[in-house]
Amino acid sequence: MEKLEFVRIDDRLIHGQVVTAWLHAYSKVTHILIVDDKVSQDKFMKEMFKMLVPSHITIDTKSIDDAAELLQAGLPAPTMMIVKEPLTIKKLMEQGIDIPKVNIGGMGMTGKRKKFFQNISATEEEREMFREMIDKGMTVEVQIIPAAKTVNVATMLK
Repeated sequence: MEKLEFVRIDDRLIHGQVVTAWLHAYSKVTHILIVDDKVSQDKFMKEMFKMLVPSHITIDTKSIDDAAELLQAGLPAPTMMIVKEPLTIKKLMEQGIDIPKVNIGGMGMTGKRKKFFQNISATEEEREMFREMIDKGMTVEVQIIPAAKTVNVATMLK
């Protein structure tokens, strides 16, 4: 997917690590696309996110359906896409969006989630989604911060 520079699963969406470390690591990125059905309807959160990113970075918050349309039409600039959960990636794939690589960052311990890797947790359903992504040719990696070692999730699911 042209202009899609980096895709991250991080339930915190925009926070200090994204703004400092990941934007620095992907210096070509000038646009952030947050994909989340609930957040796309939350005017307060959308305004907060705009205030958290540097002024030269544009930011859009879209529902899954609207993001799929945008991704199919073509992104306006080199983009970092951030989603809260693996289900969002799965739903985008079901709409024909080809995402070659996804980075797993923050997935906190909630509900049925159990420890997956260090401070990352996942439910059995989310682990199965990772397997499906990998089976369809996607590279799925864990990398908490850019300076950390990258771990291929395929090796963790065997």
